Amino acid sequence: MTAIGADAFREVLLGPRGVTKMSHLWLPAAALLLAAPQSDLKAGFSAILALFFVVLFKVMFSIQVNDLCDREEDEAAGKRRWITRMPSGAGVFMTASCAAAGGIIIVTQSGSHRVILAYAASLLLGLFYSLRPVRLKERGILGLAGYALSAATLYVLVPGTWLEGGPLVVSLLFLAVFSDKWVQLHFHQVIDHAADLANGTRTFAVEAGLPSARRSLRAAALFAALSIGCLLAYIVGLLPGGAVRNAAAGGLGILVVLTAGVYAKAAKRRPGGGSSLIRELPPVYLGLSFMAYCALPPVAFAYLALREPLMWIVTGLSGISLLRLSWQLFRYRYV
Repeated sequence: MTAIGADAFREVLLGPRGVTKMSHLWLPAAALLLAAPQSDLKAGFSAILALFFVVLFKVMFSIQVNDLCDREEDEAAGKRRWITRMPSGAGVFMTASCAAAGGIIIVTQSGSHRVILAYAASLLLGLFYSLRPVRLKERGILGLAGYALSAATLYVLVPGTWLEGGPLVVSLLFLAVFSDKWVQLHFHQVIDHAADLANGTRTFAVEAGLPSARRSLRAAALFAALSIGCLLAYIVGLLPGGAVRNAAAGGLGILVVLTAGVYAKAAKRRPGGGSSLIRELPPVYLGLSFMAYCALPPVAFAYLALREPLMWIVTGLSGISLLRLSWQLFRYRYV
C-alpha cells in the first residue's frame, strides 16, 4: 500500500473525518423502524446495510470536494489531506467515483425515484458548499444553512424515503439533525476563525466577528438541544412500558445531562480549560447530542433485535460507533 493509500485508510476507518461521521445515520434508521412497528425488519436490515455504504460514500465525496477546493488554505493552516497529495485528475476521479458508488447502490438496491432525488439533492448541496462560483462556505449564514441542509437530506430524507417514514418522525429527525449539523459547522468556524480571517475565507464567523459568532453558537446549540430533546421524547413514546418506561427514560436523560455538566465544569478547572468542545458548547447540548447520536442507537437496535436477530449486526456496528466517538470526544483535538 502506498503512503497516500495508507493515510486514506487511516483517515476513513480510524480518523474523525471518515466512518466516525456515520454516527448520524444510526438514530434516524432506528427511529424510522421503531415508528413502524409492523415493518419488515429483514428488509429494514438490508436497507440499513445499503444505507451505511451510501452515506459513507457521500460523506467521503463531500470531504474530498472540500479538501480539493481548499487545498491552498489547508496547506497554509498546516492541515495535511491525503487527497491533495494525489495528481489533480486522480483526485477528481476518486471523488466522482465516491458519488457514483453511492448512486449505484441506491439505484440497484432501492430503485425509488424519491430516494434517488434525495441523494442527488444532497450531492448538489455538498458541491455548492465548496465549489466555486457558488461556494456557500464563503457566503456567511448561507454556508451554515447549506451544510446543515445537505447533511439532513443525506441522514434523514434518504433513509426516510427508503424506509417510508411518516411525516412526523421524518420532520422531528430532520429538525434535530439539521440543527445539530449547523452547530457542528458553526463550532468549527469559531475554532478556525483566526485561520479563515488570515486566508480571507468569508465564513459566517468571520463576517459576524468572533464575539458575535460565539454568542450565536450558544443560541444555536441550545436550540439544537431542544430539538434533540423533542425527538428523544417522541422515540421514548414509541417504546412499550407506560409510566415506568417514561420515568426510567426521563431519569436517564437527566443523568446524562448532569454527567455532562459535571464533566464540563471539572474540565474547565484543568490547565487550559478543557477542550474547545467544553469551552464553546453548553453541557446540556453536549449531553443530549451524545445520548441521541451515540448512546441511544445501540439500545434501540438491541430492542429491535429481539424481533429480528439480524439487527444484532446493526447493534454491533452502532455500538462500535459509540465506543469510537466516546474515545474521540474524551481525547478531542480539532484537525
